[in-house]
Amino acid sequence: MLEVTTYIMVKKRILVILVVFLIVINFFMNIQVGIVAKAEKLYVGGIGEGNYSSIQSAINNTSIDDIVYVYNGKYFENIMINKSISLIGENKENTILYGTGSNNVITIRATSVNITGFTIQNGLISGILIESSKDCKIFRNIIDNNIIGIKLISSKNFIITNNTISNNSEVGINITNTHTNSNVSKYNTIYLNNFIDNKNNVFDEGKKNNWSYENQGNFYDDYNGIDKNNDGIGDNSYSIAGGKNKDKYPLMMPYNGKIRLKEFYVDDESLYTMLIIGMIIVIIFLIPIAYVWYRKTRHLK
Repeated sequence: MLEVTTYIMVKKRILVILVVFLIVINFFMNIQVGIVAKAEKLYVGGIGEGNYSSIQSAINNTSIDDIVYVYNGKYFENIMINKSISLIGENKENTILYGTGSNNVITIRATSVNITGFTIQNGLISGILIESSKDCKIFRNIIDNNIIGIKLISSKNFIITNNTISNNSEVGINITNTHTNSNVSKYNTIYLNNFIDNKNNVFDEGKKNNWSYENQGNFYDDYNGIDKNNDGIGDNSYSIAGGKNKDKYPLMMPYNGKIRLKEFYVDDESLYTMLIIGMIIVIIFLIPIAYVWYRKTRHLK
């Protein structure tokens, strides 16, 4: 009888534990579903009902993790992003965010912001200014004709990749520190970007920033290194102005989705050596011929 009672008690305990376990799982699943369901997609431009006419008005109505999708067009705005959202343009060549001629075209003051698919122009200060932020990603954009292309102040864990940063009148990317060592810009990763026709391509006084990733760096139009093994990556590092950082794997050609070869490399020094050796071989070969010819012509005389 005691054994039966004990068995029943154990069985009840197991049942209670299972019920509690299922309640906990259900609770967390409901939380997760609620988080996923909360994310929305807001549209700017186009002809859809309820689409916003300006990017900033859409941003103002977002919540965390929302997406602002911008259709092709030219938008004359300076925008502020102070929420963790994604800003996505329909096409980077035709979705143009054109600053109004003052300040920065985009200012980021939030974590986990993603920006992709835009041409960003006419920033009186910067195309993109990033202040006291982290864990953001700027990718597949054209950042063109600003004073500074991208400026980072006291930011970390940024990924800046696959952008064309060109024709900026002061510098392509500028990473600066604040006055306190605790707020330095660090642990940012910049790779597979094209720096073309900027007055200065890059400036970095931050610490521990990475100018390459998985042995792939950036293209700089003022890089004069060589590529002896013809793998599309320069043999010599590119020095980043402003500090001690280097891009150890600079690209030889602009990145367009793949690493491209500039041309078949010819080492001038080796070429001259080969020419000299070739001339010596020719001379050695011609000496006996010339001697025989000389003997014959002398005999004829």
